[in-house]
Amino acid sequence: MSTELEKITGKVAEIVSDRELILNRGAEHGITRGMYFNILDPSSIGIKDPDTGEDLGGIKRIKITVVAVEVAARITLAQTFRTKTVNIGGSGMMAGYTNMFASPKIVEKAETLRLDPDGPKPMGASESVVSKGDPFESGDAADANAARSVTIWK
Repeated sequence: MSTELEKITGKVAEIVSDRELILNRGAEHGITRGMYFNILDPSSIGIKDPDTGEDLGGIKRIKITVVAVEVAARITLAQTFRTKTVNIGGSGMMAGYTNMFASPKIVEKAETLRLDPDGPKPMGASESVVSKGDPFESGDAADANAARSVTIWK
């Protein structure tokens, strides 16, 4: 896992498509192709000790994790990379009337930035789980594959 000193942080500069975005950091900041980034909710949730009421720190919600695919001096093109297996065909059994006799058709679907995964490809800012200005921090392969929803915020 990356240590706090090694983390590269910045913000989402632009949403390019339903799978791609631009980060406001690049090679000048230490980013290389293949690095992972957690896109974070800008608000944090404070955690207090239930016994003493002492502030213990906080967490930030991870909206999505992306991977750097192209790196320029001061910006990075990053995209979603996770997939999930889904059945877009029939059930292959008598479970219901729709597609009851059709064979299952299993496909891999890529994770997107879209709030509604069944929506059309062009996407406005209000449709995306990610917003311009959302903070990000670098992670490693273990972070990327963990699919966590929160991170400790110090």
